[in-house]
Amino acid sequence: MTGRFGLAPAPAGLRLIQDLVNTSLYAQRGEPGPDLLADLTTARTWLARTLADWSEASGLRAPAVDLREGDLGELVELREALRGGLRAKAENAGPPPPGERGFRRIASEVWLDITAEGEVEYTPSRDGARGVSALVAMEMLLARTAGTWTRLKTCAQPSCGAGFYDTSPNRSRAWHNTKTCGNVNNLRASRARGRQVT
Repeated sequence: MTGRFGLAPAPAGLRLIQDLVNTSLYAQRGEPGPDLLADLTTARTWLARTLADWSEASGLRAPAVDLREGDLGELVELREALRGGLRAKAENAGPPPPGERGFRRIASEVWLDITAEGEVEYTPSRDGARGVSALVAMEMLLARTAGTWTRLKTCAQPSCGAGFYDTSPNRSRAWHNTKTCGNVNNLRASRARGRQVT
């Protein structure tokens, strides 16, 4: 799903979180783009593709997670909590208040197993939005351990918010695309500096 915005996917299972954040973005002119969690059919299609991508990236079997109408609101809340947390992290604004985190209850909803080959396998123990939340929680923990969590960011352009993976050596990238969002901000800053000089 991240590919529809021309973004490189985050590595391994972290792309699940990136894809969830990118289910709703703004187009280049600040107009709302399509929300892939707006209706059940679109959300199910998004989840099937995303879990297939996640499976390929993580090397694990894609879990059978089905969505129902009541799951859509929870998924939107999770998406916005992730987007807000990634934005706060990028702006060094500190963590969101405890009531806005949205992740407290999900850590125990993952089954861990050891395969016949001796590998650790994890799968959500619940269906629907809770199953997605459980995978998100697991991937957050794994990304933190792998040192990749700090590279997942949201675009600093307020009208964008695209989730992107920062591959810059010093992890300083602020925009998902410097030619669009970055150029707009740089042009504004340049004009502001010009007004201050005159």
